[in-house]
Amino acid sequence: MTAMSSHRRQAILREAAGYIELGELLVQPDVPTPPHAAKLLLRGLAAVRQLPEPTRARPEARLLEGEALRALGRFEEAITPLTAVADEHPERIEAWLGLGWCLKRMGRLDAAIDMLRKGLVASPHQPILFYNLSCYHSLDGNVAAAVEHLTQAIALDDRFRDLTQLEPDFDPIRKDPRFLAVTHITV
Repeated sequence: MTAMSSHRRQAILREAAGYIELGELLVQPDVPTPPHAAKLLLRGLAAVRQLPEPTRARPEARLLEGEALRALGRFEEAITPLTAVADEHPERIEAWLGLGWCLKRMGRLDAAIDMLRKGLVASPHQPILFYNLSCYHSLDGNVAAAVEHLTQAIALDDRFRDLTQLEPDFDPIRKDPRFLAVTHITV
């Protein structure tokens, strides 16, 4: 058997990424993965898994594997590749976000919060990490922490203010005056 060429490995990674990205577009949070999305995600996962081990161990391959498993709702399985990326390449915020997503949906909100805190240590200027951490604190009933992290997200990127209006994770604190003060602009 001949070794797989670098060109072929890169083509497989691009193919896997394409299938996974298309599949993720069809997935809605907290709704079972539709069959047509699952088919795409499984194709992407199969492509990643046909790569030789040195390539499969690279962060881009592990992220693809973790993202496919996460989108398929196979949260426990997704933890392994996402943790490997977070541990070895802490600057990859996709790993931290994926881990938080999985842990939240596994009913481990405290672990999801801890994971995003670790992500912020590695990447302290990522508004999406602050925003998601704010969502998790809201769900946990910690209004002060939710508002603090949301304020930081908005300070880094004001577009996050608009996202709060549609985000169901903020429903527990939506009427709190501190939340209202951060999310509403007065002229």
